[in-house]
Amino acid sequence: MTGPHAPPRRRLAAVGLLLALPWTALLIDYSGTTVVNGLFPLFVLDYNPGVDPAVRLIPVWRFFTAGGAIPRNPELWPASILLHLVALASAAAGALFGREDPRVTGGALALAGIAGLGVAFAFTHRLRYTPVPVGALLACALAWWYYIPAFRRMFER
Repeated sequence: MTGPHAPPRRRLAAVGLLLALPWTALLIDYSGTTVVNGLFPLFVLDYNPGVDPAVRLIPVWRFFTAGGAIPRNPELWPASILLHLVALASAAAGALFGREDPRVTGGALALAGIAGLGVAFAFTHRLRYTPVPVGALLACALAWWYYIPAFRRMFER
């Protein structure tokens, strides 16, 4: 089953899967070497094969406590993370207790995706940076696929 009639556990799995995907992938061209940075909800992946072939995982909280190295509109990144966690908690309440309000889950997921698109847009002013909003677009797609019928019913009344 897909769409609005999917079981709550399937919706929870779909929303939870976003934790494993980069919210925004940054492809950075440095002298012919492509550096890949992934802004995940819980950590940042840093891979620079020209300098060091190791993949580094940096916890997100370090970026906010270090006072720098975050996008031009930094309030969007923590906002997208917080909204995604709200959607995840709401979907978990539906899967575990049968108490999900699809408008809350879908709204938080859509707003998280929109904020994630803003984070990707914040990197477009930098030359050689190509932001790819993977998780942000998928969050919007999941909000539409699973939760748009709840909003339609709300406006039909």
